Amino acid sequence: MFRARTVRVLAAVTFGSVLGIFPATTSAQGLSPSLAGVELLQILGDGVIGAPESAPTLRDPGRIARWETGEWQYRITSGSHRGQTEVESLALIKATARGETWKRTIGQDSTLYLREVTGGGLVLPSQITHTYQALVYFEPPLSYLIAGLGPGESRTFDGRMDVYSANNPAIKWYTGRIRATTVYAGVYRVTTPAGAFRAALIKTEYQIDILAVVSVRDTLYTFYAEGVGKVAEAEHRRIAAMGLFNSDTKIGKVLVSYTSVGPPIRVESP
Repeated sequence: MFRARTVRVLAAVTFGSVLGIFPATTSAQGLSPSLAGVELLQILGDGVIGAPESAPTLRDPGRIARWETGEWQYRITSGSHRGQTEVESLALIKATARGETWKRTIGQDSTLYLREVTGGGLVLPSQITHTYQALVYFEPPLSYLIAGLGPGESRTFDGRMDVYSANNPAIKWYTGRIRATTVYAGVYRVTTPAGAFRAALIKTEYQIDILAVVSVRDTLYTFYAEGVGKVAEAEHRRIAAMGLFNSDTKIGKVLVSYTSVGPPIRVESP
């Protein structure tokens, strides 16, 4: 039987972000005309999202996302952790049994394990959400960075997610279905404490359903600048669970600083 704790675990398992609700009270001033109607982006703050610019095809997403060993610091712009700093890191690791060769750590919340695929993109076979000690496997691996998208183009992923106890992987908690629709929404001028950037906007919508009892809808707007990586992100997560638990969470973060730990490692097409 599903309990409120199970639903909260699900909320953190897939997305691993800071929880908390923050009403969009900032004005739309500063948003470009094409994005002014996207209320979610207002949680990033006034003047963060600027004018649209010419948008080329994303042939090398690893370069745009600065896929190399390093560390990024973000200021949280919404929720109970507003004003705090979150650190994300990326490291090359020895290949796992599932072929994962990269580890991305997001604050204290989650660790993602990824691998490169033919064509220059990356996929996410598994991740751990440390807050709830939950281990999730995606089958097939969840699309993470997609190569070859032109402006306005989209890709849809359909798959299964199996969630286990990270402390005892033999214990399976539940299985769900996940659909992810990714859209390359163009290029915009983005201004953060780390500077002003020409950033590609990737919009991703996730739908997760478990036994017609739990429903998760998550929308992310992620901005990537070539040579820098992720410079800003806004997320809207909604969870409904048959009278057990409901939430509506908005999360924002902007880049404060970034460092390179090793020489650039580009994701190349074979």
